[in-house]
Amino acid sequence: MATDSATSSEKQHTTLRPNSVGLPGVLFQSVTTMAPASAVSFSLTAALPFAGASLPLAVFIALIVCAFIALNIGELAKHLPSAGGYFTYVSRSLGVQVGWMIGWLFDLAYLLIVPLTLLVLGPTMDTFMTGTFHISLGPNGWIVWALVFAVIIFALTYAGIKISADTGVILGVIEIGIFILLSIWLIVTAGSNNTAAVFTPAFSKQPGLGGWQGILFGMTFVFLAFAGFESAVPLAEETTNPRRTVPRAVLLATIIIGIFYVFCAYAGIVNWGVDKISSYATDPNPWGTLATRAWGPLNFIVILTILNSALANANGGVNAATRVLYAMGRIGTLPTILAHTNRFRVPDVAIIVTMVVAVFATLIPGILYGTVSAFAFTGTVITIPIILVYIATCISVPFFYWREQRAEFNVFRHIVLPVIPILVLLAVIYSQVLPLLVPPYPAAPISFAIPIVAVWFIVGVIIVVILNARAPEALAKSSQIYTETDEIMQELG
Repeated sequence: MATDSATSSEKQHTTLRPNSVGLPGVLFQSVTTMAPASAVSFSLTAALPFAGASLPLAVFIALIVCAFIALNIGELAKHLPSAGGYFTYVSRSLGVQVGWMIGWLFDLAYLLIVPLTLLVLGPTMDTFMTGTFHISLGPNGWIVWALVFAVIIFALTYAGIKISADTGVILGVIEIGIFILLSIWLIVTAGSNNTAAVFTPAFSKQPGLGGWQGILFGMTFVFLAFAGFESAVPLAEETTNPRRTVPRAVLLATIIIGIFYVFCAYAGIVNWGVDKISSYATDPNPWGTLATRAWGPLNFIVILTILNSALANANGGVNAATRVLYAMGRIGTLPTILAHTNRFRVPDVAIIVTMVVAVFATLIPGILYGTVSAFAFTGTVITIPIILVYIATCISVPFFYWREQRAEFNVFRHIVLPVIPILVLLAVIYSQVLPLLVPPYPAAPISFAIPIVAVWFIVGVIIVVILNARAPEALAKSSQIYTETDEIMQELG
Protein backbone atom coordinates (compact mmCIF):
# COMPACT_ATOMS: atom_id res chain seq x y z
CA MET A 1 0.00 0.00 0.00
CA ALA A 2 1.05 3.65 0.14
CA THR A 3 3.10 3.10 3.32
CA ASP A 4 3.96 -0.01 5.28
CA SER A 5 3.32 1.73 8.59
CA ALA A 6 -0.22 2.81 7.81
CA THR A 7 -2.80 1.91 10.42
CA SER A 8 -5.76 -0.32 9.69
CA SER A 9 -8.12 2.64 9.49
CA GLU A 10 -5.80 4.45 7.11
CA LYS A 11 -5.50 1.40 4.90
CA GLN A 12 -9.27 1.34 4.55
CA HIS A 13 -8.83 4.51 2.50
CA THR A 14 -6.31 2.98 0.12
CA THR A 15 -8.18 -0.11 -1.00
CA LEU A 16 -10.77 -0.73 -3.68
CA ARG A 17 -13.88 -2.83 -3.16
CA PRO A 18 -13.28 -6.34 -4.56
CA ASN A 19 -15.94 -8.49 -6.24
CA SER A 20 -18.10 -5.43 -6.99
CA VAL A 21 -18.50 -5.94 -10.74
CA GLY A 22 -19.41 -9.03 -12.72
CA LEU A 23 -18.82 -9.87 -16.38
CA PRO A 24 -21.61 -7.61 -17.80
CA GLY A 25 -20.28 -4.53 -15.99
CA VAL A 26 -16.66 -5.20 -16.92
CA LEU A 27 -17.62 -6.05 -20.50
CA PHE A 28 -19.52 -2.78 -20.95
CA GLN A 29 -16.66 -0.85 -19.34
CA SER A 30 -14.71 -1.76 -22.49
CA VAL A 31 -17.69 -1.47 -24.83
CA THR A 32 -18.70 2.02 -23.75
CA THR A 33 -15.12 3.29 -23.71
CA MET A 34 -15.00 2.37 -27.40
CA ALA A 35 -18.06 4.66 -27.87
CA PRO A 36 -19.60 2.50 -30.63
CA ALA A 37 -22.18 4.98 -31.95
CA SER A 38 -19.76 7.92 -31.97
CA ALA A 39 -17.07 5.77 -33.57
CA VAL A 40 -19.40 4.66 -36.38
CA SER A 41 -20.51 8.25 -36.94
CA PHE A 42 -17.08 9.90 -36.97
CA SER A 43 -14.00 7.64 -36.66
CA LEU A 44 -14.93 5.18 -39.41
CA THR A 45 -15.91 8.01 -41.75
CA ALA A 46 -12.34 9.34 -41.57
CA ALA A 47 -11.13 6.17 -43.33
CA LEU A 48 -13.30 6.73 -46.43
CA PRO A 49 -10.85 8.95 -48.38
CA PHE A 50 -8.48 5.96 -48.36
CA ALA A 51 -10.58 2.78 -48.21
CA GLY A 52 -13.55 4.21 -50.13
CA ALA A 53 -16.56 1.92 -50.38
CA SER A 54 -14.29 -0.96 -49.33
CA LEU A 55 -14.49 0.38 -45.76
CA PRO A 56 -16.20 -2.81 -44.47
CA LEU A 57 -13.12 -4.79 -45.55
CA ALA A 58 -10.78 -2.42 -43.67
CA VAL A 59 -12.98 -2.70 -40.58
CA PHE A 60 -13.03 -6.50 -40.78
CA ILE A 61 -9.22 -6.72 -40.97
CA ALA A 62 -8.86 -4.27 -38.07
CA LEU A 63 -11.23 -6.48 -36.07
CA ILE A 64 -8.92 -9.45 -36.57
CA VAL A 65 -5.81 -7.47 -35.54
CA CYS A 66 -7.52 -6.03 -32.45
CA ALA A 67 -8.70 -9.52 -31.51
CA PHE A 68 -5.03 -10.59 -31.56
CA ILE A 69 -4.18 -7.67 -29.25
CA ALA A 70 -7.05 -8.64 -26.96
CA LEU A 71 -5.77 -12.22 -26.80
CA ASN A 72 -2.34 -10.93 -25.79
CA ILE A 73 -3.86 -8.76 -23.09
CA GLY A 74 -5.80 -11.77 -21.85
CA GLU A 75 -2.64 -13.87 -21.63
CA LEU A 76 -1.22 -11.33 -19.16
CA ALA A 77 -4.48 -10.46 -17.37
CA LYS A 78 -5.12 -14.04 -16.28
CA HIS A 79 -1.84 -14.11 -14.34
CA LEU A 80 -1.52 -10.44 -13.34
CA PRO A 81 -4.91 -9.09 -12.20
CA SER A 82 -4.27 -5.58 -10.90
CA ALA A 83 -5.66 -2.06 -11.03
CA GLY A 84 -2.31 -1.13 -12.54
CA GLY A 85 -3.18 -2.95 -15.75
CA TYR A 86 -0.51 -2.28 -18.39
CA PHE A 87 1.60 -0.59 -15.71
CA THR A 88 1.83 -3.92 -13.88
CA TYR A 89 2.03 -6.12 -17.01
CA VAL A 90 5.02 -4.34 -18.52
CA SER A 91 6.76 -3.82 -15.16
CA ARG A 92 6.62 -7.55 -14.50
CA SER A 93 7.77 -8.45 -18.02
CA LEU A 94 10.17 -5.77 -19.26
CA GLY A 95 11.31 -4.11 -16.04
CA VAL A 96 9.84 -1.65 -13.58
CA GLN A 97 11.32 1.40 -15.31
CA VAL A 98 9.70 0.55 -18.65
CA GLY A 99 6.49 -0.41 -16.87
CA TRP A 100 6.29 2.92 -15.08
CA MET A 101 6.74 4.72 -18.40
CA ILE A 102 3.91 2.68 -19.93
CA GLY A 103 1.66 3.64 -17.01
CA TRP A 104 2.68 7.25 -17.54
CA LEU A 105 1.79 7.11 -21.26
CA PHE A 106 -1.51 5.36 -20.46
CA ASP A 107 -2.34 8.17 -18.03
CA LEU A 108 -1.83 10.79 -20.75
CA ALA A 109 -4.11 8.97 -23.20
CA TYR A 110 -6.90 8.27 -20.73
CA LEU A 111 -6.80 11.63 -18.99
CA LEU A 112 -7.73 13.10 -22.37
CA ILE A 113 -10.67 10.78 -23.07
CA VAL A 114 -13.05 12.95 -21.03
CA PRO A 115 -11.98 16.19 -22.79
CA LEU A 116 -12.43 14.40 -26.13
CA THR A 117 -15.99 13.42 -25.23
CA LEU A 118 -16.85 16.80 -23.69
CA LEU A 119 -15.84 18.38 -27.00
CA VAL A 120 -18.55 16.20 -28.58
CA LEU A 121 -21.15 16.45 -25.82
CA GLY A 122 -21.01 20.25 -25.41
CA PRO A 123 -21.41 21.33 -29.06
CA THR A 124 -23.81 18.49 -29.98
CA MET A 125 -26.10 19.25 -27.04
CA ASP A 126 -25.96 22.97 -27.76
CA THR A 127 -26.95 22.41 -31.42
CA PHE A 128 -29.68 19.96 -30.44
CA MET A 129 -31.25 22.26 -27.84
CA THR A 130 -31.08 25.27 -30.17
CA GLY A 131 -32.47 23.47 -33.22
CA THR A 132 -35.11 21.36 -31.48
CA PHE A 133 -36.29 23.45 -28.54
CA HIS A 134 -34.97 26.91 -29.60
CA ILE A 135 -33.04 27.17 -26.33
CA SER A 136 -29.87 29.11 -27.09
CA LEU A 137 -27.17 29.87 -24.55
CA GLY A 138 -25.25 32.14 -26.89
CA PRO A 139 -22.18 31.63 -29.10
CA ASN A 140 -20.35 29.79 -26.31
CA GLY A 141 -23.31 27.76 -25.13
CA TRP A 142 -21.33 24.58 -25.71
CA ILE A 143 -19.19 25.49 -22.69
CA VAL A 144 -22.20 25.42 -20.36
CA TRP A 145 -23.34 22.04 -21.67
CA ALA A 146 -19.80 20.63 -21.47
CA LEU A 147 -19.62 21.65 -17.80
CA VAL A 148 -23.06 20.16 -17.11
CA PHE A 149 -21.93 16.84 -18.56
CA ALA A 150 -18.67 17.05 -16.58
CA VAL A 151 -20.72 17.23 -13.36
CA ILE A 152 -22.82 14.22 -14.47
CA ILE A 153 -19.68 12.20 -15.27
CA PHE A 154 -18.16 13.09 -11.91
CA ALA A 155 -21.31 12.01 -10.06
CA LEU A 156 -21.49 8.69 -11.91
CA THR A 157 -17.89 7.74 -11.20
CA TYR A 158 -17.59 9.15 -7.65
CA ALA A 159 -20.54 7.26 -6.19
CA GLY A 160 -19.05 3.79 -6.66
CA ILE A 161 -17.96 1.40 -9.38
CA LYS A 162 -21.23 -0.58 -9.18
CA ILE A 163 -23.34 2.44 -10.11
CA SER A 164 -20.87 3.48 -12.78
CA ALA A 165 -20.64 -0.02 -14.25
CA ASP A 166 -24.42 -0.53 -14.24
CA THR A 167 -24.86 2.83 -15.96
CA GLY A 168 -22.34 1.75 -18.57
CA VAL A 169 -24.37 -1.39 -19.30
CA ILE A 170 -27.58 0.61 -19.77
CA LEU A 171 -25.99 3.31 -21.94
CA GLY A 172 -24.12 0.72 -24.00
CA VAL A 173 -27.21 -1.38 -24.70
CA ILE A 174 -29.15 1.73 -25.77
CA GLU A 175 -26.61 3.00 -28.29
CA ILE A 176 -25.86 -0.42 -29.79
CA GLY A 177 -29.55 -1.30 -30.05
CA ILE A 178 -30.52 1.91 -31.83
CA PHE A 179 -27.66 1.74 -34.33
CA ILE A 180 -28.34 -1.93 -35.10
CA LEU A 181 -32.00 -1.10 -35.72
CA LEU A 182 -31.04 1.79 -38.00
CA SER A 183 -28.47 -0.37 -39.83
CA ILE A 184 -31.03 -3.12 -40.49
CA TRP A 185 -33.38 -0.45 -41.84
CA LEU A 186 -30.63 0.92 -44.11
CA ILE A 187 -29.71 -2.52 -45.48
CA VAL A 188 -33.32 -3.46 -46.21
CA THR A 189 -34.07 -0.15 -47.95
CA ALA A 190 -30.79 -0.28 -49.91
CA GLY A 191 -32.37 -2.90 -52.16
CA SER A 192 -30.23 -3.63 -55.22
CA ASN A 193 -27.36 -1.57 -53.79
CA ASN A 194 -26.49 -4.46 -51.45
CA THR A 195 -23.27 -6.09 -52.63
CA ALA A 196 -20.52 -8.30 -51.20
CA ALA A 197 -17.99 -6.45 -53.36
CA VAL A 198 -17.45 -3.93 -50.54
CA PHE A 199 -15.55 -6.73 -48.75
CA THR A 200 -12.92 -6.66 -51.52
CA PRO A 201 -10.38 -3.92 -52.31
CA ALA A 202 -12.24 -3.15 -55.57
CA PHE A 203 -13.49 0.24 -54.35
CA SER A 204 -10.28 1.41 -52.69
CA LYS A 205 -9.51 5.08 -53.33
CA GLN A 206 -5.79 4.30 -53.59
CA PRO A 207 -5.14 1.69 -56.31
CA GLY A 208 -1.57 0.83 -55.26
CA LEU A 209 -0.88 -2.81 -54.36
CA GLY A 210 -4.03 -3.86 -56.15
CA GLY A 211 -6.17 -1.59 -54.01
CA TRP A 212 -4.71 -2.82 -50.72
CA GLN A 213 -2.80 0.43 -50.23
CA GLY A 214 -6.05 2.28 -49.56
CA ILE A 215 -7.28 -0.48 -47.26
CA LEU A 216 -4.10 -0.39 -45.16
CA PHE A 217 -4.07 3.41 -44.92
CA GLY A 218 -7.77 3.43 -44.04
CA MET A 219 -7.15 0.98 -41.22
CA THR A 220 -5.14 3.70 -39.48
CA PHE A 221 -8.38 5.52 -38.73
CA VAL A 222 -10.39 2.36 -38.12
CA PHE A 223 -8.04 1.49 -35.25
CA LEU A 224 -9.08 4.73 -33.56
CA ALA A 225 -12.63 3.36 -33.40
CA PHE A 226 -11.38 0.27 -31.53
CA ALA A 227 -9.36 2.23 -28.96
CA GLY A 228 -10.76 1.56 -25.49
CA PHE A 229 -11.46 -2.17 -25.80
CA GLU A 230 -8.80 -2.73 -23.16
CA SER A 231 -10.27 -0.39 -20.54
CA ALA A 232 -11.71 -3.28 -18.49
CA VAL A 233 -8.16 -4.17 -17.45
CA PRO A 234 -7.73 -1.55 -14.67
CA LEU A 235 -10.96 -2.75 -12.98
CA ALA A 236 -9.36 -6.09 -12.09
CA GLU A 237 -9.28 -5.42 -8.34
CA GLU A 238 -13.01 -4.61 -8.30
CA THR A 239 -14.04 -7.54 -10.49
CA THR A 240 -15.47 -10.92 -9.53
CA ASN A 241 -12.95 -13.65 -10.46
CA PRO A 242 -10.70 -11.18 -12.37
CA ARG A 243 -8.28 -13.80 -13.74
CA ARG A 244 -11.15 -15.22 -15.77
CA THR A 245 -13.52 -12.27 -16.14
CA VAL A 246 -11.15 -9.56 -17.38
CA PRO A 247 -9.63 -11.55 -20.29
CA ARG A 248 -13.10 -12.67 -21.39
CA ALA A 249 -14.45 -9.11 -21.18
CA VAL A 250 -11.64 -7.63 -23.27
CA LEU A 251 -11.92 -10.27 -26.00
CA LEU A 252 -15.73 -10.25 -26.05
CA ALA A 253 -15.83 -6.44 -26.27
CA THR A 254 -13.44 -6.51 -29.21
CA ILE A 255 -15.36 -9.17 -31.11
CA ILE A 256 -18.88 -7.87 -30.35
CA ILE A 257 -18.14 -4.25 -31.20
CA GLY A 258 -15.91 -5.27 -34.11
CA ILE A 259 -18.83 -7.17 -35.67
CA PHE A 260 -21.07 -4.18 -34.86
CA TYR A 261 -18.63 -1.89 -36.72
CA VAL A 262 -18.53 -4.19 -39.76
CA PHE A 263 -22.32 -4.40 -39.84
CA CYS A 264 -22.84 -0.64 -39.51
CA ALA A 265 -20.06 0.17 -42.01
CA TYR A 266 -21.71 -2.12 -44.56
CA ALA A 267 -25.16 -0.63 -43.91
CA GLY A 268 -23.97 2.93 -44.32
CA ILE A 269 -22.00 2.25 -47.50
CA VAL A 270 -24.66 0.30 -49.39
CA ASN A 271 -27.49 2.62 -48.42
CA TRP A 272 -25.53 5.70 -49.42
CA GLY A 273 -24.51 4.05 -52.68
CA VAL A 274 -21.08 2.86 -53.82
CA ASP A 275 -21.14 5.26 -56.78
CA LYS A 276 -21.88 8.24 -54.48
CA ILE A 277 -19.32 7.48 -51.80
CA SER A 278 -17.41 10.76 -52.26
CA SER A 279 -20.33 12.73 -50.82
CA TYR A 280 -20.45 10.33 -47.83
CA ALA A 281 -16.86 11.24 -46.95
CA THR A 282 -17.52 15.00 -47.13
CA ASP A 283 -20.77 15.02 -45.16
CA PRO A 284 -20.10 16.49 -41.68
CA ASN A 285 -22.61 14.10 -40.11
CA PRO A 286 -23.30 11.25 -42.57
CA TRP A 287 -25.21 9.11 -40.08
CA GLY A 288 -27.43 12.05 -39.27
CA THR A 289 -28.15 12.28 -43.00
CA LEU A 290 -28.80 8.53 -43.20
CA ALA A 291 -31.14 8.73 -40.20
CA THR A 292 -33.07 11.57 -41.83
CA ARG A 293 -33.50 9.50 -45.00
CA ALA A 294 -34.65 6.47 -43.01
CA TRP A 295 -36.69 7.96 -40.16
CA GLY A 296 -37.47 11.52 -41.22
CA PRO A 297 -38.31 13.74 -38.22
CA LEU A 298 -37.32 10.93 -35.85
CA ASN A 299 -33.67 11.45 -36.81
CA PHE A 300 -33.19 13.22 -33.46
CA ILE A 301 -32.99 9.72 -31.96
CA VAL A 302 -29.57 9.28 -33.59
CA ILE A 303 -28.36 12.61 -32.19
CA LEU A 304 -29.44 11.54 -28.70
CA THR A 305 -27.72 8.20 -29.26
CA ILE A 306 -24.45 9.93 -30.14
CA LEU A 307 -24.78 12.03 -26.96
CA ASN A 308 -25.44 8.83 -25.01
CA SER A 309 -22.39 7.21 -26.60
CA ALA A 310 -20.08 10.08 -25.71
CA LEU A 311 -21.36 10.16 -22.12
CA ALA A 312 -20.78 6.42 -21.72
CA ASN A 313 -17.33 6.85 -23.26
CA ALA A 314 -16.37 9.47 -20.68
CA ASN A 315 -17.73 7.31 -17.85
CA GLY A 316 -15.55 4.39 -18.93
CA GLY A 317 -12.52 6.60 -19.51
CA VAL A 318 -12.64 8.02 -15.98
CA ASN A 319 -12.92 4.54 -14.47
CA ALA A 320 -9.84 3.31 -16.35
CA ALA A 321 -7.66 6.40 -15.88
CA THR A 322 -8.30 6.75 -12.16
CA ARG A 323 -7.50 3.11 -11.39
CA VAL A 324 -4.06 3.42 -12.96
CA LEU A 325 -3.41 6.70 -11.11
CA TYR A 326 -4.57 4.91 -7.95
CA ALA A 327 -2.19 2.00 -8.55
CA MET A 328 0.78 4.30 -9.20
CA GLY A 329 -0.07 6.35 -6.11
CA ARG A 330 -0.50 3.22 -3.98
CA ILE A 331 3.12 2.22 -4.42
CA GLY A 332 4.41 5.79 -4.04
CA THR A 333 5.65 6.44 -7.59
CA LEU A 334 3.03 9.19 -7.91
CA PRO A 335 1.71 11.24 -4.97
CA THR A 336 0.24 8.79 -2.46
CA ILE A 337 -2.88 10.94 -2.06
CA LEU A 338 -4.01 9.45 -5.39
CA ALA A 339 -4.44 6.12 -3.55
CA HIS A 340 -7.07 7.58 -1.23
CA THR A 341 -10.54 6.05 -1.59
CA ASN A 342 -13.89 7.36 -0.38
CA ARG A 343 -16.64 5.50 1.48
CA PHE A 344 -17.74 3.92 -1.82
CA ARG A 345 -14.21 2.48 -2.15
CA VAL A 346 -13.41 4.37 -5.35
CA PRO A 347 -10.25 6.50 -5.79
CA ASP A 348 -11.91 9.85 -5.10
CA VAL A 349 -8.83 12.06 -5.28
CA ALA A 350 -7.82 10.48 -8.59
CA ILE A 351 -11.34 11.12 -9.92
CA ILE A 352 -11.21 14.78 -8.84
CA VAL A 353 -7.79 15.23 -10.47
CA THR A 354 -9.03 13.57 -13.67
CA MET A 355 -12.09 15.81 -13.88
CA VAL A 356 -10.15 19.01 -13.16
CA VAL A 357 -7.69 18.12 -15.93
CA ALA A 358 -10.66 17.29 -18.18
CA VAL A 359 -12.29 20.69 -17.72
CA PHE A 360 -9.12 22.64 -18.47
CA ALA A 361 -8.14 20.37 -21.39
CA THR A 362 -11.62 20.91 -22.84
CA LEU A 363 -12.01 24.65 -22.39
CA ILE A 364 -8.53 25.92 -23.29
CA PRO A 365 -8.18 24.38 -26.80
CA GLY A 366 -11.95 24.59 -27.39
CA ILE A 367 -12.07 28.34 -26.77
CA LEU A 368 -8.78 29.13 -28.51
CA TYR A 369 -9.22 26.99 -31.65
CA GLY A 370 -12.87 25.95 -31.79
CA THR A 371 -14.34 22.62 -30.82
CA VAL A 372 -13.73 20.87 -34.17
CA SER A 373 -9.98 21.61 -34.21
CA ALA A 374 -9.73 20.92 -30.48
CA PHE A 375 -11.36 17.52 -30.98
CA ALA A 376 -8.92 16.59 -33.77
CA PHE A 377 -5.98 17.76 -31.67
CA THR A 378 -7.05 15.81 -28.58
CA GLY A 379 -7.66 12.67 -30.63
CA THR A 380 -4.19 12.92 -32.16
CA VAL A 381 -2.53 13.26 -28.75
CA ILE A 382 -4.45 10.22 -27.46
CA THR A 383 -3.60 7.97 -30.41
CA ILE A 384 0.18 8.07 -30.17
CA PRO A 385 0.68 6.98 -26.51
CA ILE A 386 -2.09 4.36 -26.54
CA ILE A 387 -0.56 2.62 -29.57
CA LEU A 388 2.82 2.61 -27.79
CA VAL A 389 1.07 1.00 -24.80
CA TYR A 390 -0.41 -1.72 -27.04
CA ILE A 391 3.00 -2.43 -28.61
CA ALA A 392 4.74 -2.68 -25.23
CA THR A 393 2.03 -5.04 -23.97
CA CYS A 394 2.41 -7.37 -26.94
CA ILE A 395 6.20 -7.35 -26.51
CA SER A 396 5.70 -8.24 -22.83
CA VAL A 397 3.90 -11.51 -23.54
CA PRO A 398 6.86 -13.68 -24.67
CA PHE A 399 9.12 -12.24 -21.97
CA PHE A 400 6.61 -12.87 -19.17
CA TYR A 401 5.81 -16.43 -20.21
CA TRP A 402 9.42 -17.39 -20.85
CA ARG A 403 10.53 -16.04 -17.48
CA GLU A 404 7.60 -16.83 -15.18
CA GLN A 405 5.30 -19.33 -16.89
CA ARG A 406 7.75 -21.52 -18.81
CA ALA A 407 5.49 -24.58 -18.49
CA GLU A 408 2.73 -22.74 -20.38
CA PHE A 409 5.00 -21.18 -23.02
CA ASN A 410 3.72 -21.78 -26.54
CA VAL A 411 5.43 -20.51 -29.71
CA PHE A 412 2.20 -19.63 -31.50
CA ARG A 413 0.38 -18.00 -28.56
CA HIS A 414 3.37 -16.24 -27.07
CA ILE A 415 5.49 -15.31 -30.10
CA VAL A 416 3.49 -15.44 -33.32
CA LEU A 417 0.33 -13.96 -31.81
CA PRO A 418 2.14 -10.89 -30.36
CA VAL A 419 4.30 -10.27 -33.47
CA ILE A 420 1.33 -9.85 -35.85
CA PRO A 421 -0.26 -6.85 -34.06
CA ILE A 422 3.15 -5.35 -33.27
CA LEU A 423 3.98 -5.09 -37.00
CA VAL A 424 0.58 -3.61 -37.85
CA LEU A 425 0.69 -1.12 -34.97
CA LEU A 426 4.17 0.05 -35.97
CA ALA A 427 2.79 0.82 -39.43
CA VAL A 428 -0.15 2.65 -37.87
CA ILE A 429 1.97 4.84 -35.62
CA TYR A 430 4.33 5.58 -38.53
CA SER A 431 1.41 6.84 -40.60
CA GLN A 432 0.16 8.90 -37.62
CA VAL A 433 3.48 10.55 -36.77
CA LEU A 434 5.08 11.12 -40.19
CA PRO A 435 2.58 13.78 -41.40
CA LEU A 436 3.27 15.77 -38.24
CA LEU A 437 7.03 15.80 -38.80
CA VAL A 438 7.44 16.72 -42.49
CA PRO A 439 6.31 19.86 -44.32
CA PRO A 440 3.75 21.10 -44.97
CA TYR A 441 3.12 20.96 -41.24
CA PRO A 442 -0.47 20.89 -40.01
CA ALA A 443 -1.92 24.03 -38.50
CA ALA A 444 -2.22 24.62 -34.77
CA PRO A 445 -3.31 23.00 -32.54
CA ILE A 446 -2.63 19.71 -34.41
CA SER A 447 1.02 20.74 -34.80
CA PHE A 448 1.32 20.75 -31.00
CA ALA A 449 0.50 17.04 -30.67
CA ILE A 450 4.00 15.58 -31.14
CA PRO A 451 5.70 18.18 -28.89
CA ILE A 452 3.15 17.55 -26.13
CA VAL A 453 3.64 13.78 -26.25
CA ALA A 454 7.43 14.27 -26.42
CA VAL A 455 7.44 16.58 -23.38
CA TRP A 456 5.22 14.17 -21.45
CA PHE A 457 7.59 11.32 -22.32
CA ILE A 458 10.70 13.30 -21.28
CA VAL A 459 9.10 14.31 -17.97
CA GLY A 460 8.31 10.63 -17.39
CA VAL A 461 11.92 9.64 -18.05
CA ILE A 462 13.14 12.27 -15.58
CA ILE A 463 10.73 10.99 -12.90
CA VAL A 464 11.86 7.40 -13.50
CA VAL A 465 15.51 8.42 -13.13
CA ILE A 466 14.74 10.23 -9.86
CA LEU A 467 12.67 7.30 -8.53
CA ASN A 468 15.40 4.86 -9.49
CA ALA A 469 17.93 6.88 -7.52
CA ARG A 470 15.89 7.97 -4.52
CA ALA A 471 13.04 5.46 -4.14
CA PRO A 472 13.98 2.20 -5.88
CA GLU A 473 11.85 0.24 -3.40
CA ALA A 474 8.74 2.13 -4.53
CA LEU A 475 9.56 1.58 -8.20
CA ALA A 476 10.14 -2.12 -7.49
CA LYS A 477 6.53 -2.44 -6.30
CA SER A 478 5.35 -1.70 -9.85
CA SER A 479 5.50 -5.40 -10.67
CA GLN A 480 3.45 -6.48 -7.65
CA ILE A 481 -0.17 -7.56 -7.91
CA TYR A 482 -2.64 -6.93 -5.12
CA THR A 483 -5.81 -8.69 -6.18
CA GLU A 484 -6.78 -11.73 -4.13
CA THR A 485 -3.83 -11.37 -1.72
CA ASP A 486 -4.07 -11.97 2.01
CA GLU A 487 -3.16 -8.34 2.67
CA ILE A 488 -6.20 -6.99 0.88
CA MET A 489 -8.55 -9.48 2.52
CA GLN A 490 -7.17 -8.64 5.96
CA GLU A 491 -7.58 -4.90 5.34
CA LEU A 492 -11.21 -5.43 4.40
CA GLY A 493 -11.83 -7.41 7.53
